[in-house]
Amino acid sequence: MEDRAEMTLRILEWRDIPVSDAVRECVLVCPDPNQLAVWARRAMTAERAEDLFSG
Repeated sequence: MEDRAEMTLRILEWRDIPVSDAVRECVLVCPDPNQLAVWARRAMTAERAEDLFSG
């Protein structure tokens, strides 16, 4: 699951979207692989890192 979390954060970074410590921590501690997959998909179109959590 750590790979999914890291990939989600990496997508945001590749897109030059700043990631706060709070967002980074939330993603890294998430135990649910399905939720991480949702966040990774959202990371591809998000305008802000916080957009991962809305939808």
